[in-house]
Amino acid sequence: MGNKSTWLWVVAAIIGLALFGDEVLGLLGAIIGLVISIGITGLLMIAIALGAFALVVMVGGSVAVGLMVAAVALVAVLFSWLWPYLLLFGIIYLLVRKRPKAV
Repeated sequence: MGNKSTWLWVVAAIIGLALFGDEVLGLLGAIIGLVISIGITGLLMIAIALGAFALVVMVGGSVAVGLMVAAVALVAVLFSWLWPYLLLFGIIYLLVRKRPKAV
């Protein structure tokens, strides 16, 4: 009985892959692409913050000033990466908010 059940699952998997193989591979590719893009963006943000810190320390600033400049650089990079989402959320907010009534 177990052997027949195993063959049914194998046949069902082959039929499912034949019918939905493109969608499954497309979803898998989208997930892998998202992970890679976020990873590369994160590494780039860290590199920019480290570069700002190193520049301040090499010029003669203290470590505290270097950390503040690195934090500002990190916030600027994060804002440049997230501004399309912030804009989209702002537009959605304007569309769904309750409008004040004129007196």
